[in-house]
Amino acid sequence: MVNNLEIISQKRTSIVATIGPASESPQTIAAMLVAGVNVIRINASHNSDPESVRQLVQTIRKASIDLQRWVSIFLDLQGPKIRVGTFKDGRATIKKGQSYRLVNDPAQLGDDTCAHVSQTVISDCQVGDPIYIDDGKLKLTVTEKMADSLVCTVAHGGVIRNKKGVNIPQTAIHTGVLTEKDRIDLDLALANDLDYVALSFVQTAADIQRLRNELDARGGTGIRIIAKIERPQAMENLAEIIDIADAVMVARGDLGIEIGIDHVPSAQKRIIYECNRRIKPVIVATHMLESLITENTATRAEVSDVANAIYDRCDAVMLSAETAAGHDPIHAIETMRDICITTERNIEYLRRDNTSMPRFVFAPNHRTAATSIVKAADQIAQENKARAIMVFTSTGQTPLIASKLNTPFPIISVTDNPATMRRLALYRGVVPIMLTKRFADIHRWRDMIALGIAQAEACGYIAQGDVLVITAGIPINQAGGINSIRIQMVGED
Repeated sequence: MVNNLEIISQKRTSIVATIGPASESPQTIAAMLVAGVNVIRINASHNSDPESVRQLVQTIRKASIDLQRWVSIFLDLQGPKIRVGTFKDGRATIKKGQSYRLVNDPAQLGDDTCAHVSQTVISDCQVGDPIYIDDGKLKLTVTEKMADSLVCTVAHGGVIRNKKGVNIPQTAIHTGVLTEKDRIDLDLALANDLDYVALSFVQTAADIQRLRNELDARGGTGIRIIAKIERPQAMENLAEIIDIADAVMVARGDLGIEIGIDHVPSAQKRIIYECNRRIKPVIVATHMLESLITENTATRAEVSDVANAIYDRCDAVMLSAETAAGHDPIHAIETMRDICITTERNIEYLRRDNTSMPRFVFAPNHRTAATSIVKAADQIAQENKARAIMVFTSTGQTPLIASKLNTPFPIISVTDNPATMRRLALYRGVVPIMLTKRFADIHRWRDMIALGIAQAEACGYIAQGDVLVITAGIPINQAGGINSIRIQMVGED
């Protein structure tokens, strides 16, 4: 008999795929889940039509139920994306050393002397601040500031085209990172019961708190927040942001422009390290398999990039345009899946060889009775040659702790909460199971364990004779109450 747990646990790192024109059909969505996708990203910058999003979410959830492959869905908010306006000829050429004016006048068509930008740029930039345009291809330096315009000197010239992005890395944005469009798009997350929303251009923990307040005020207390790290101000406030967010994304596109591409690898490692110490899921995103948008083979550098993120122990790796607009989204997912599996096999080899992959130490202020119990369960599982660790959870916090331990064991996470089960899909190495009975209706621990084992066995995750290490809380149905460990052989009372 093939053990489904062995098949599933071959890929412990989750895969995030972005939905777009190339991947929004029901057939493609189903194929994506089969290929190994765990989390679906809806990009509000490109799709915020209520009916389109509603149909898309329904299609994803139906495929998930039909295939018994549980997935999270998150809405990626656009944030204060700053762009230049339009130009008389659709473009303008500026030269190094020349003076160039940025004005807040939407009616002003740009040329080789001036361009329109939002008032945010003009209000927040100071003399001496750099301004980057079109993914950093052009650079201006502010030399004079007025109420409705900036005078700049061109440091790196080139061609500016309509609606190209603007980055102001040394400038704090004081107007707030949650825009009016974002507030409207939050209705999509609430109406469709989405699992996460991602906040762009986060600078401080207060940005996350403002979004949390907005969600809570609208009844969205169950929606979790992903903080996108893409500004130098976020790197300065990293620990506080991680602590208040529910998950973190290393958004390497804008981050590379804002801090310099040579600083991105070390920033990525630091973000992953701090997320693991602070028990928060972390996604690595942007340009991971970029060549697969048009090509059939990833570059060696791209493969190494994905593998190194996994060696650093991220929870998830993300595909953007590769699946949203690429010529073969399924091939891109399969390529990423194969990289995950091969890398994780080598991690297991290094662990057995005892020369690498040490056990992880949580930050002192994140060590609790729950972390101690989960670490003990992992140790017991090793010493007793267990098949898996089984966790009973209401909120998902215990499997999240277990996912951060670098454990070699699959983490079978049993819950009675559909929202918790979907959120678990983001966590590294976690296998979600939906219990057939509510915790509130179970009165004995042994009955709860029996139901969980029966459900896992029905799914093909475990078999008679397998050893499980089980953690749960007594009394049953009290969130945050993990206090018990049990060794159980499948088939024994």
